[in-house]
Amino acid sequence: MNFRVIGCEGSRLEDSRPVSMLLGSRVMLDAGSAGCVPPEIQDGLDTVLLTHAHLDHVLELGFLLDNTSGFRSGPLTVMGSRACISIVREHYMNGRLWPDFSRITTAAGPMLRYVEMPDLEWFRLPGGIEAMAVPVNHSAGARGFIFRSGGAAMVYSGDTGPTEEIWRRAGEMPELTMAWVECSFPDRLRDLAMVSDHLCPSLAREQMALLGRPDVARFAFHLKRRLRDETVAELGADFRIPANGDGFVL
Repeated sequence: MNFRVIGCEGSRLEDSRPVSMLLGSRVMLDAGSAGCVPPEIQDGLDTVLLTHAHLDHVLELGFLLDNTSGFRSGPLTVMGSRACISIVREHYMNGRLWPDFSRITTAAGPMLRYVEMPDLEWFRLPGGIEAMAVPVNHSAGARGFIFRSGGAAMVYSGDTGPTEEIWRRAGEMPELTMAWVECSFPDRLRDLAMVSDHLCPSLAREQMALLGRPDVARFAFHLKRRLRDETVAELGADFRIPANGDGFVL
């Protein structure tokens, strides 16, 4: 499975992009910067998998649907937890703030369909990817994910404060090769990280200790743009910092 970073930052400022990742060519993980991929890639997406319903993770979902209107042969599937989908339907795709594309039907059927994903069970995604959603310590129906494909696996925290189960489950997988952990603030703002259910470098290291897998590559994402240099310096050599456009193979 190819894993491509479209946006990996925790804010929108100048050239920074909120979170969106491509899993293969048919699945998008979060939609904060969904409009930044070429139209032909947008047209070919089958599924958008949401970690949670905060604006920086769903911001351009509406533009993705608008951009592909008339170019899709079937509905776009949006997957998330029950709470996440409920928030998107009630407060975003509600026919007031943005059109309710699930009620807009063409010859190919509805433009959008929602699917509530199970927790703590493996489910299949297009392109031969399997995923497990794990509740994490954040609001808006937040879930982290463990992905596996082709004999390898990765864990992706999504937005979270200190949490445990996702790291325990991932750490038990011998095929695990990558761990992606959010890190929004530097350590001097540890109190802010805690009260907002985010992480800072010292907390991210505590999470990696729970994972217990020093053999896997560690990536820190969701850094706040104006605090980036300070946070990167504190993360040091323990974590790789991805950039928009980076690609990886799982």
